[in-house]
Amino acid sequence: MEVPMGKILALAKIEKGFQTEVRVRNHRIIADLTPDKGGEDRGPTPPEILVVALAACSAMFAKMFADRVGFSGPITVETEAETPEPPTIVQNFRGSGKPSRPPQRGTRKS
Repeated sequence: MEVPMGKILALAKIEKGFQTEVRVRNHRIIADLTPDKGGEDRGPTPPEILVVALAACSAMFAKMFADRVGFSGPITVETEAETPEPPTIVQNFRGSGKPSRPPQRGTRKS
């Protein structure tokens, strides 16, 4: 199925239990619940995937900025969220990131 520009289409399919296959573009992600919630722990939970997506997005934007200012080292981002009533509520997102070493002076790109 072709997806129009400016749209993201994700398809989720559950055949047994809570294990869910999610497809987006040509990629496949398996999500599941932990055993204490009735799942088999065959993949991250949906709230975990949300926090992972936030980390990936933050890291990529940090990398874009680092490239602009001439930093070429690794970038590390850590995100976390509170789950007071798992798995239905996720709140108070926090993220932090830092380059693994400071940029060298005089290496900024124009």
